[in-house]
Amino acid sequence: MPNLYQYPLPPQNYIAEELLLGIILIYPNILTNIISFIKVDYFFLECHQIIYMHVLALYKKNKIQPIELLYSLSDKQILYEIGGIYKIIDIMKQAQIFIPSTNLNIYIQELIELINTAYIKRLMIQYGQNIIQLAYIKQISNYKLYNKASSYLYLTEKQIPKQNINNFQNLITTLLLKIKYPQKQTKHKNIKDTILQSGFQDIDNLILGLHDGDLIVIAGRPSMGKTSLVINLAWNILNDHKIGICFFSLEMSSQQILQKFIAISCNISIQDIILNKLDKAQWHQIKNTCKKMLDTYIYINDHTNLSIDYIEYTSKLLKKENPDIKLIIVDYLQLIETDCIYSSNRVQELSYITRKLKLLAQYLQLPVVVLSQLNRNIETRINKQPILSDLKESGCVNYKESISINSHHLNNIKIFNMIFHYGTEKQIYKTIHVNKCNYYLLYHTSNVGQNIFCAYIFCNKFTIYYPNKIEWTYQHKYLKNYIWIETCHSIINAKITTLVKNCLVYKKYLICYITNIVFAKYNIVYDLNINQTFTFTCNNIILHNSIEQDADIVLMLYKQEKEKTENSSKNNQIFDVILGKNRNGPIGSCQLFFASTSTRFSSHNDMNKLI
Repeated sequence: MPNLYQYPLPPQNYIAEELLLGIILIYPNILTNIISFIKVDYFFLECHQIIYMHVLALYKKNKIQPIELLYSLSDKQILYEIGGIYKIIDIMKQAQIFIPSTNLNIYIQELIELINTAYIKRLMIQYGQNIIQLAYIKQISNYKLYNKASSYLYLTEKQIPKQNINNFQNLITTLLLKIKYPQKQTKHKNIKDTILQSGFQDIDNLILGLHDGDLIVIAGRPSMGKTSLVINLAWNILNDHKIGICFFSLEMSSQQILQKFIAISCNISIQDIILNKLDKAQWHQIKNTCKKMLDTYIYINDHTNLSIDYIEYTSKLLKKENPDIKLIIVDYLQLIETDCIYSSNRVQELSYITRKLKLLAQYLQLPVVVLSQLNRNIETRINKQPILSDLKESGCVNYKESISINSHHLNNIKIFNMIFHYGTEKQIYKTIHVNKCNYYLLYHTSNVGQNIFCAYIFCNKFTIYYPNKIEWTYQHKYLKNYIWIETCHSIINAKITTLVKNCLVYKKYLICYITNIVFAKYNIVYDLNINQTFTFTCNNIILHNSIEQDADIVLMLYKQEKEKTENSSKNNQIFDVILGKNRNGPIGSCQLFFASTSTRFSSHNDMNKLI
């Protein structure tokens, strides 16, 4: 008999879906045990998805009854679209016939496994088709193609259940026993040990260690010792933790980095190592250090012109080969290249790179430390002390504007309504840390960060032909076709991309024009973090997340050029480490002692002060 279809049907098991839905309608109490194991997307037939959606809605109201389901479907005018009342009756009849007299939980578990297995296979087929289509695009590099494929596998892996229903009660019992009768509290000790410490007590007191998933930016002017500081940090971590480190050096060679590691660990002048002016004691020290370093896993990639896709690709491969890698260091940000097709300037590329680094830290669940140069604004000031605005390349939005948040329960909200409490002292260029957010937004922590920063800055008002009006600072970037444009480069009649309202199924974009630009006033603006996205919308205008928003911690090195302190000299100097942003706590500053001969940093008199 010839095949009626050109291609085989996607993997599915509609009989198992009908049996599971019928059992839920006959025994509504069973839904409490399986609701976390079965989702709407797991069902293949659309009618089954609609029935299960309404069952979940009735479950929240504690009204899971067949008659209530019929009323709910009838009110939505979709009862006959799913097959009418006879469809519900047939599902319940079929389930009643095949319900076993014993071991109902095992029977339900097998049904869920059948449905979930078919769903995973459909996902793999869909993702495989996407990879095939991407492979035909000539402009996409192999690294980006691999990263996309690995992201698909990561999404699929999260859908595969890690436990079954039978083991759930045992897990709860074990957990309650550990909480009720803690003996050695090994669990709490393990959690504490997983947080890496920088080795500098002053810095650790401020940032509370290097947390998994954090992007840490160390910024400074040229020749401020950023690379030496991060090598000191890596060596301190290797001494305290038996972990692996992945080091991407786009400026220094691997030989130079190794020489700095040896000079720091042995406290020997790096010039003596380079010129081979070592005595027997120093040589013995170096041999012991190298022997100790052989037991550690340090991967150093000193290739120049590395792209962000290659860094992501290499990091994922190394992490897969060696799960002990717990830290990634990149030196430095401005030297990383990108394969963005529509990039118009370097600022746009850097924003893309920092966002990719943040997503990489979240994907691998480890801290990523990246070094960065400060922008040129610091050279125009008399006071050379760096501030947070010297790092970020985009601005803020006025507090009266509305932003769009991707959520099933929340669409638009005023920025002013997001602020629950904030400080009273506000100065230009001075960042104020807001302690709390609105209680409703804390429920959606996956979309909106819990830290909001505010300041007083001059704002400009833009009138869009749509018509829309928006106030933002001169550095903020908006979308123009495929290019990000800074506000300061805008002119009247310039194009701007907006998002069409009331479009629930597909997101439609419209090219509008700027009809008027007016200097508004010296007003308060807010800088909030939108997690896991490159953009956000404000008054239906697509705006860009700033570089600084991607970072969880921002450390800035600063050395005063005025009079030397009592403890400083030509070879021994004191550096200020300014904590400009800290998503894990308050901001502050401390001092480190720097020995220029050995490029070694150490804590200085345990000096901490909150800004």
